[in-house]
Order: sequence, then structure tokens, then C-alpha cells
Amino acid sequence: IAEEIWNKLGNANSVTIAEFPKFKESYLVEDQINYPVSFNGKMRFKILLDAKLTKDEVEDEVMKHEKTDHYLDGKSPKKVIVVPKRIVNIVM
Repeated sequence: IAEEIWNKLGNANSVTIAEFPKFKESYLVEDQINYPVSFNGKMRFKILLDAKLTKDEVEDEVMKHEKTDHYLDGKSPKKVIVVPKRIVNIVM
């Protein structure tokens, strides 16, 4: 079955003599991170941000997001915890 699929993909050689893919570290570098945003420990939404942002920049972007205003409901947060490249938790 694998040989037939290999031929339908346009390869003329046999799958058994094909080269194994080479490792390229550039494929593993993430440009963006999908941060889960929690309010009092309960995940409410996710926000896609640039991976190069600092903790302060991530906090600013989350606080500017329209869904943040909805969940804050006019209250100000007591603390905003940012774990870089992992999660944002807003404590009210």
C-alpha cells in the first residue's frame, strides 16, 4: 500500500530506496505562541501572539484584548501572572 501511495504522490523511485528526511532545526522554531488566558485559574480564551514578545508586552496585549474587558467586567485585576511561552493568569 505504501508503495502505491508513494507512486501516486509522483515519485518514480521505490519508497524503500528513498532518502530519509533530513533534520532542519529551522522547522522547529515557533514564530507564534497560542497563550491560554485564565481568570482566577479558569481558562477563558486563547490569544495568538508573537513568540519574541517580553512578559510585559504579552501582558499589555492580553489586557488590550476585547475578551479581557468582557471577563473583567469593569473591575481591575489584582495581579497578572505571565509564564513566558506558556500561560497568562489574571487574578481578580
